[in-house]
Amino acid sequence: MDLKKVLGNNIKHYRQLRGLSQEEFSELLDISQQTLSRIERGVNFLTSETLEKIPHILGVNVYELFKIDSGYVSNDVMDDIERHLNVLKAHPQKLEFVRKIIRDITFL
Repeated sequence: MDLKKVLGNNIKHYRQLRGLSQEEFSELLDISQQTLSRIERGVNFLTSETLEKIPHILGVNVYELFKIDSGYVSNDVMDDIERHLNVLKAHPQKLEFVRKIIRDITFL
């Protein structure tokens, strides 16, 4: 997979996980929303200055931004779930939706 696409997909994933819109995130990065959109789609690469800001804003390590999703090990899954739950705690309506999904899939 193209490095720009991997990076863009991961940035979008963690941005959405944090509940940030493109507009909000681009303001925090001090770039235009259009530039962020091109980065997330893998069309453009970002500057080193922008790359330095992203891990701090999204609460991830730099390596996570370049990680190719080739399957999880159990520790990664639990860490990922924990990050998702921390975001969901601020959005009770989403938390209830997730509870229903978990309930449904555990009865399969």
